[in-house]
Amino acid sequence: MFKATISNAKEFKKIVDAMSNLVDEISFEIDEKGLRASAMDPSHVALVSVNVPREAFEEFVADPHEIGVDLEALKKIVKRAKSKEKLILELDEERNRLNVILKNDATRKFSLALYDISTSNVKVPDLNYPNEIVIKAGAFKEALKDAELVNDHVTLQVDEEGRFIVSSKGETNQSETIFDENSDAILDMRITEPAKSTFSLSYLEDITKAASSDDILHIYLGSDMPVKIEFNIADGKILFLLAPRIES
Repeated sequence: MFKATISNAKEFKKIVDAMSNLVDEISFEIDEKGLRASAMDPSHVALVSVNVPREAFEEFVADPHEIGVDLEALKKIVKRAKSKEKLILELDEERNRLNVILKNDATRKFSLALYDISTSNVKVPDLNYPNEIVIKAGAFKEALKDAELVNDHVTLQVDEEGRFIVSSKGETNQSETIFDENSDAILDMRITEPAKSTFSLSYLEDITKAASSDDILHIYLGSDMPVKIEFNIADGKILFLLAPRIES
């Protein structure tokens, strides 16, 4: 048994969009606490994990299940949702399908085949990070756009002066965006030691694509560690881990 109703389908679309930026299919873990999912991207460079508690739903009834879905197919359906349209997710165990219902002036029903992709769920490693930066998503995304003008990799750094630096260096050109504790974009900084790592710019852009400018990012950084980026989305929480580039 699984049935969940979301009062505004556009909110669930944000979750689907955020996950589909990295993975094509995913297995949702459903129980009385809510909906969770985690998966690695095909290249095993990035991990995405989402947790939506039952309180985020208008109605939520569930027995423990794993529901494997084609994210691209689900994305196309929720993209059709209109503003303030209800979304109903309903498991048809007999036919092994997920019914996706959009309800407003009319009732539109889609049926998705389920896949056995339970192995896609991975455990999020419990890493201890020496540094945390709490920053407005819009400012961080602008820094990534600046870096894109120079190279396809970007370096994230915190230094001895307590600054958070987003930089990129090409053969002849370079860019640098510096944030300190007085920057309007910074809400909080917890820096205990200098750290510096380089990451794929395209992955970072995919990770932050679903975040609006006013969303708040929690960025956890250490030297030669995956960067962890968390933000709230549609009354739930999404987490990304991205492995650093190994310098030769």
